[in-house]
Amino acid sequence: MGNITHDLMPIGRFAEASRLSIKALRLYDKVGLLPPIYVDHDSGYRFYSQDQLARAKLILLLRRIEMPLAMISQVLETEEEEAIALLKTYWQGVEDKVAKGRKVVSYLYKLLQGEEERMTYDVHTKQVPKMKVVSICREVSIDELINYLQNSIQTLTESTTAQGGEVMGPPMGIYHGEVNEDSDGPVEVCLPVKGDIEPSGEIVTRELATSQVAYTNVTFDQAEFPQILQAYDAVYKWIQRNGHEITGSPREIYLHSSKVIDPDEYFIEITWPYD
Repeated sequence: MGNITHDLMPIGRFAEASRLSIKALRLYDKVGLLPPIYVDHDSGYRFYSQDQLARAKLILLLRRIEMPLAMISQVLETEEEEAIALLKTYWQGVEDKVAKGRKVVSYLYKLLQGEEERMTYDVHTKQVPKMKVVSICREVSIDELINYLQNSIQTLTESTTAQGGEVMGPPMGIYHGEVNEDSDGPVEVCLPVKGDIEPSGEIVTRELATSQVAYTNVTFDQAEFPQILQAYDAVYKWIQRNGHEITGSPREIYLHSSKVIDPDEYFIEITWPYD
């Protein structure tokens, strides 16, 4: 063993040189991210080479920005250009999340100081006739929600037109459960259609029953979280205040597919069935 490990570092010394803990090194070995160059068969001791310090440094820095281990593996195993592209994509996501967090924190400050800017929402009622829809329903995390909505709408639209069906109205999301940091829905994306559409894969066809609903409309800016919570509250409180009972899951009717709309134009209709 002595000759084999003469130019190698035991795990303790490699931990010191790399500034990675022994616990972390064992984990990175387990997931194949930074395996030792040699493991003694009898003692189980791990040994690393000097050349592995460069990889260890990259892992240390990528973990400092909280990149998941699976993505770190992708970065380290790709060519330079693709690795840089992966890093840029990841960091853009982090910055987007921070920007959204700033809005929530600003909103929280106002709530805690009793200075919340309450917006006035006009709540209306209407009867929604029964409609045939194609839909996709899935549990989805808060980070996946926007892409899930967009991709599902595109899939449903393409499937409908490919089968000679006709889209009869704007798409909608039915929130059968909350979508937040602790809950994953499920969320059902529906598209009103006409024609004989065959189910395929995740796509099902069903009929939404006639329902009485209370609803309000929001602009693109008002649709951003956490401002959109006020619109939901307005509809919910109207139903409660007028002595009605909620009879179904809330829906978001997506009136526009593009973000490039007039600032005063309605972007989403928030609808809640009641009795």
